[in-house]
Amino acid sequence: MGTDQSLWATNNPTGRTGLIGIDKLGDAIRFFDPETLAEQKSIPHKNHHEVAISPDHRFAYASEFGKFAAGKFIESGTHISVLDLASQSIIHRIDTGAFKGPHAMRFDQAGQLWVIFEETGELGVIDCETRALTETFEIGAQDGRPPFIEILPDGSKLYVSCKLGDLIVFDLVKREVCARIKVPKGTEGIAISPSGDRLIAAENTRQDLLVIDTATDQIIETVPLKGAVLSNPKTSRLIRLRYSPDGKYLVSTNYASGVMHIHDGQNIGDHSMIAIAKGPQGIAFTQDGRHALIANHDCGLLTRIDLASGRALECVVAGKGIEALTFY
Repeated sequence: MGTDQSLWATNNPTGRTGLIGIDKLGDAIRFFDPETLAEQKSIPHKNHHEVAISPDHRFAYASEFGKFAAGKFIESGTHISVLDLASQSIIHRIDTGAFKGPHAMRFDQAGQLWVIFEETGELGVIDCETRALTETFEIGAQDGRPPFIEILPDGSKLYVSCKLGDLIVFDLVKREVCARIKVPKGTEGIAISPSGDRLIAAENTRQDLLVIDTATDQIIETVPLKGAVLSNPKTSRLIRLRYSPDGKYLVSTNYASGVMHIHDGQNIGDHSMIAIAKGPQGIAFTQDGRHALIANHDCGLLTRIDLASGRALECVVAGKGIEALTFY
């Protein structure tokens, strides 16, 4: 499989210029010093969840998801905010109209931004020049609550996780669904390896990690997580996954268990567990690949992890509850 490492790096950003966090509980988008983690600026803005960084690191895109509680959407989100990273300010809001609940976003080889709409279930395409939603695709996820997407490094396929159903595989060349990977109880976090040969997905029954061969779109291995707790399969487990910039590590955060795992990037079954603060979610890697920052959504902390030793080095107070964050 041919790969484009620059596309993988675009969709897995890092850097030394800044750190941005989407404070879902605090209704704010926050900027931090990338070294000291001191807060530099806070922009009040409610109901945002995820963030994507443009290939040139000039802009950030923050999805306005809405609000989900008691098993239903109580507020619908229909915008994606565009932020200028130099001025740390919102410069535009993209209206998504009837397509509701924008969540995860990924860039393709043409520089277009793909977005999944969790409330209504479509895939959408944002033209980053005109800053408008230009295309949408029905993918059979209208009842699946699809939260996350990943694009292969060669730009050929896009994967969609569904909390309430199978993984969906979308052919980016033909612009159509080309496969469904059976996971009856659904999945949460997904991550593509830097080489593009593997998709890792977190399933919702026992919180196992599924290793999927992207050439065949078949599950080839199931990895039970150390310390995973059994819980109601109808309740979101919120396991997130992300590879380090060099591909040496895969990090998983387990919201329900209050722990994270550091996996060998080539053999994810080889992993260690670290107990951290309540409600871990977002993961950001420093550019040198030595440290990961974990956003502790339920207690307003950022925890710095040394990946080689598997030790928590420090935690700092950061907002009320950050869901997603990244260096840029």
